[in-house]
Amino acid sequence: MMATGTRTRKVMTADDYKAKLEKAKEAYKALEQKAYATELDALIKGQNIVSAINAIKGSTKDISDIAILTAIGKAAGIKNFAITQTEPKKRKPKAK
Repeated sequence: MMATGTRTRKVMTADDYKAKLEKAKEAYKALEQKAYATELDALIKGQNIVSAINAIKGSTKDISDIAILTAIGKAAGIKNFAITQTEPKKRKPKAK
């Protein structure tokens, strides 16, 4: 005879459901951002935003892209606008 394991199902608590709901909300938000990303790209390319930023870069010396974007956000009246730059994530080298 083979021993058969008996597994008991975990009864989900309110906290488990809340955690699951938060995870689902985050996934929904990420999916929504992806859905509108291409639409936003097309709108930006259709405007003169890119050429305006390039003109600003050309006319100012020694100013970072972050400073330009922050100034644009402030001029546009975007509240609590902050841009940060992080180091690119390094990929793990492939195993040989």
